[in-house]
Amino acid sequence: MTEAELTALKPLLAAYNVELKTSGTMITHVNGHEAQLDATGYMPDQLIKVVLEIIGADLRAALFQKMHK
Repeated sequence: MTEAELTALKPLLAAYNVELKTSGTMITHVNGHEAQLDATGYMPDQLIKVVLEIIGADLRAALFQKMHK
């Protein structure tokens, strides 16, 4: 992905409550989690899948914690 594509993706993800912090083409945070993802190594659909995998891990952890209290 280019920096322009990454910039265009950020508000789309924000509409789904997913916050990306970036520096150029580097993703530095996904919903508060530190990350070091260089977007230039991904096609847009691949990067979206990676971001959703990070969010999915958060959801699984939250469910596990809720079920095991």
